Amino acid sequence: MHHTNFTQPIHTQTIGRPGRFGRWSRGSIMAALATSALLLGACASKGPPPLEAMTAARAALAQAEAAGAGQLAPVELLSTRDNLAKADAALGAEQFDQARRLADQATADGALAERKARAERARMAALELQRANATLQQEIGPRTTRQ
Repeated sequence: MHHTNFTQPIHTQTIGRPGRFGRWSRGSIMAALATSALLLGACASKGPPPLEAMTAARAALAQAEAAGAGQLAPVELLSTRDNLAKADAALGAEQFDQARRLADQATADGALAERKARAERARMAALELQRANATLQQEIGPRTTRQ
């Protein structure tokens, strides 16, 4: 049975049974694991640059702006711009998987902003038609029947 020596600093104590990890300390093992995870993450984020996804995100932003999302769906438009900026930064840092995910999110946000803006325009047009009909009915007055 291995007993921890409380008089030694933690970073110099060995883990587990003597000889299991040799002279590796807990801190050394944690540092090695963290470094390995970072290196694996960096390798996993390579691959081809997500140029099509970036183009689609920019197109979605342009369509949302053209639909009037700046006034009618500002939160969704802001999210589109934010995700596209983050995707550009990830692309510049060659974190292509992250750039692709952010570009895809920007595309979805842009499409939502465009649809929301178009739906709001349609709702406002319908209200205007209802008001115009009500005005016409008041001008015509009550209908009388002729006999």
